[in-house]
Amino acid sequence: MSKDFKVDGNLGVGELSPGATPRRWEPEGGINKHKERIHRESAHVDAHGNLPFTFSKPRKAGRRQYMECESCGHIVHVSVNTVGIICGECNAYVSVKEVS
Repeated sequence: MSKDFKVDGNLGVGELSPGATPRRWEPEGGINKHKERIHRESAHVDAHGNLPFTFSKPRKAGRRQYMECESCGHIVHVSVNTVGIICGECNAYVSVKEVS
């Protein structure tokens, strides 16, 4: 610590009384109009629901390994439970075997 740094008893830390400081941002039309607009817009989306995207949970990390297409030898990274795939190289449903 530098020598010219003074510590006094009141550091300005403590609970503020309500209304002691102004709001940091005041939306146009006031808080209540802002809340009403948010409610109205979310109700509209809930009613129509034609969004160009969907929300989904991220995929859980499972046990995966490298497997090889038995017809063309293309290597893919799939779940350990996979027994067959539609190969991206030969475009056919084929069995897979574990790459050693």
